[in-house]
Amino acid sequence: MANSILNTSGITTDASGKVRISGLSSSIDSKAIIDAQIQAKRQPAVQIETKITKNTELANAYKELKTKTGSLTTSLNALRSAPGSTVDVFNTKLASGTTAAASGAPSGYTPSGIDSLLLTSIGSTAQTGTQSIRITQLAQAQQVRSDSIGSSTASLASLGFTTGTFSLGGQTVTISATDTLQDLRANINAAGAGVTATVVSASATENYLVLTSSQTGTANTLNFAGGNAVSNGLGLTLAGVVKTELVQAKDAIINVNGITGITRSSNTIDDVLTGITLNLLKAEPNTDITLKIEPDLNSIKTAIGDFVEAYNSLRDYFAAQRTASDRNGDGEVADDELGVLAYDQRLRDIMSRLSEVATTSLSGNADGFRSLGQIGITLESDYKLKVNDATLDSRLLANVGEIKKLFGFSATSTDSRATVLSRTAATQTGTYYLNVGGTDSSSNLLSANIQNTAGVGTGGADNGTASVAGQQISTLTGNATGLGIFFNGGASLGAVDGITLTVSRGIADQFYDFFNDQSLTSVGALDIASSTLLNTNTDLQARIDDIDDRLVFLRASLEARFTTMETALAQLETLRSTIDSYFNANNSSGN
Repeated sequence: MANSILNTSGITTDASGKVRISGLSSSIDSKAIIDAQIQAKRQPAVQIETKITKNTELANAYKELKTKTGSLTTSLNALRSAPGSTVDVFNTKLASGTTAAASGAPSGYTPSGIDSLLLTSIGSTAQTGTQSIRITQLAQAQQVRSDSIGSSTASLASLGFTTGTFSLGGQTVTISATDTLQDLRANINAAGAGVTATVVSASATENYLVLTSSQTGTANTLNFAGGNAVSNGLGLTLAGVVKTELVQAKDAIINVNGITGITRSSNTIDDVLTGITLNLLKAEPNTDITLKIEPDLNSIKTAIGDFVEAYNSLRDYFAAQRTASDRNGDGEVADDELGVLAYDQRLRDIMSRLSEVATTSLSGNADGFRSLGQIGITLESDYKLKVNDATLDSRLLANVGEIKKLFGFSATSTDSRATVLSRTAATQTGTYYLNVGGTDSSSNLLSANIQNTAGVGTGGADNGTASVAGQQISTLTGNATGLGIFFNGGASLGAVDGITLTVSRGIADQFYDFFNDQSLTSVGALDIASSTLLNTNTDLQARIDDIDDRLVFLRASLEARFTTMETALAQLETLRSTIDSYFNANNSSGN
């Protein structure tokens, strides 16, 4: 008996669970024929799927590029010293100090350390420099007590005290017939009178009500006004005046930079030195405190290091794309070895601007502070930046102001009434001359113009170079375009001519806008490019779905045709078999 082999390649089960056997009657592999035809007709969908894959890769690459560009943007923002910025690292200050015996101190006097006398909080508006401080008196809160009370838990009425009301700190305090000393304490604390009440029990029969003002200073003494019979009965007052004072209310008294007798009601003083909060801990009249305010050089150096790291990360990403401009001497790099952004114009634009960051030189800056290279940040052969710590440290110590000018935005005015508040990406470094046409009775500007040359535009007439709104001036044309200026000249002022404005835009400020436009969340150029690709993919997928839906119907139609054919062939085969059987039977009968 010959071996038979069952060919299962034509046996399939469709989505509904029906078993289909290809070529059962015809021996034609209809499944293979249908699959081939469907595959051929699906080639447009395959091409679209390839496009979707490439779009997805490109969108993801843009997202990664956005992240790296965003890190650079963040580092530039910290260094650019933008007007009104809250993240300007150059405004970060540190305070340090020493103490010494004051003139006239007793012989052999040893002053306390500064940490036991004073704590400081330094804000961005604090001016660098040295301040001399002497603390001669601390502020104190007034504290008073009642007479001795025989019990803290018996009703005050049963102890013979007068019940009723009295006034404390402008609030009414009530003693009812059943109130105890403990109840009175709770009533006072709940009254919101700016007073803290406690009960001090020296013994079971000797109890005192102690009242302490919630605020220090002579302006915050305890105020009893009205109901003196009740407060007098408790021994808090005598004829309406405090009877027993435990602690006298005092103001803080300090001397600052030779100015003596400065008084404040609190030991926290924030309105004597701009940007500096003094927290007084201890009075020591024979001790002089020298407080030194200086830029936080470590924070500035860290911010510069963050900038270099972000720069190099972006440069590494560029190199990883293996773009044509980065190829080795032989220039042989297969296309499948290139990154998806290898020939992308956005990446090339970004890297072009990045190269400008490293090579920009500011001719108006002091020698030694005109470029990154001069402060110890050099461009290496691999196009990445490297920091020479020794050089950078020496430059920071020598003139941190010039370091700030190298990186950030700065503007000066020869007239204190004119202050530069803002700039745009179009504003350029330069010297400009502002002419103001005076103000009205409400201090609003009448007109203004801004010039590149001194002596031009005198009188401040409107010539299209600037617009005014209230006390604000906006530059409209020329290199100073986008410069925002505040002018506080007062009411009914005449024309003011030739105010010199010197504007400097350092490296971080110059390039911030470009990189921010690329990386800005949701509306940055890279985010828009990525979103556009993904939206395109949604449309492309809809086209694929449409093709596949039509192919489902086509497959069903082809399968139906082949099924009809196989059925017909099966019927013919049955008929043939019947005829053969009949013929064979007749032939057998003839024998």
